Amino acid sequence: MSAFKDLLTKRRSHYAIGANTDVTASDVTAALNEVIPTVPSAFNSQGVRVVVVSGEKNQQLWDLIKGVQTEVLDAGTLNYMKPIMDGAREAVGTILFFEDRDAVEAGIPGNPERRSVYKNHESANAQLTAWLVLTELGLGANLQHFNIGYEQGFDAAIRELLDLPEAWELVAEMPFGSIEAPAADKESIAVSELVTER
Repeated sequence: MSAFKDLLTKRRSHYAIGANTDVTASDVTAALNEVIPTVPSAFNSQGVRVVVVSGEKNQQLWDLIKGVQTEVLDAGTLNYMKPIMDGAREAVGTILFFEDRDAVEAGIPGNPERRSVYKNHESANAQLTAWLVLTELGLGANLQHFNIGYEQGFDAAIRELLDLPEAWELVAEMPFGSIEAPAADKESIAVSELVTER
């Protein structure tokens, strides 16, 4: 099995994560510095922005997220998501994925709908890349989409907390830390339904 395939296979959604590891947020940042510049983007627009948050800032981040989600989620969904948010708060840190709206606007020709598709593709590429980095470092992670909504202002408080530019639009959060419990089993459909040749 190739190293790349091995990483893809090991990469799972780990919701029980903690801080019981010698790997630091700075180690994660250093590893991301090596690979995020290689992430492809439409027209080389390079709109992805990645922020690694740890320590007290990470706790403040998830307190903020939980506060907003308490107001917008129904009771059942909130009860389901609370353990994930609480676990993220106590983990080593969180990778935040943003898209620089100014870079997207300036770098991708066409209409807003096309720009939206392309920027989402770039962010997805960055998210998988980061997840594989965390897997290689022996860390667990999961991908969340809390406080998403630039036009509604849901992510404005996060930009304020972290002193980030107004043009940065939050796309996703990836809390990471030590793996405290195995990932849940998952079902996969037949590969013949996923990949075909004509």
